[in-house]
Amino acid sequence: MSALTSVTICSSSKFYDTARKAEAALRALGMTVYTPRYDYNEQLVTVDESDKARLTHEFLAKIDRSDAVFVIANDGYAGASVCIEVGYAAGQGKTILFSEQPAELALRALVDAVVPVDAITDGVRSIGHADGAARRSP
Repeated sequence: MSALTSVTICSSSKFYDTARKAEAALRALGMTVYTPRYDYNEQLVTVDESDKARLTHEFLAKIDRSDAVFVIANDGYAGASVCIEVGYAAGQGKTILFSEQPAELALRALVDAVVPVDAITDGVRSIGHADGAARRSP
């Protein structure tokens, strides 16, 4: 099992402050970190259908380049786009990390580990990358 070297942060735009904190902690570990497009914060700007389609495909390409995804799930929340991203990552065999236990039961089936943002330094160091799909098989 090798150490994780790259991660994509998945987050609802309402949690971008938490995502930035996670990004800083992951970068401090020397990881390559891919993030949402903070400039497309849906709390501040209107994202139309063509923007959303382009951003979705751009983001899935980030997941392709990563060993893992780190999902910001404040109070267990993951929106529709984050659910799609997690499903995609799981299908690609990526390690799935959540900042908090997801409220959605289907997402819980895909979680490899819950690592609170404040515990990233210790939590992520202890996780290696193996075939995530194999670990999740019944």
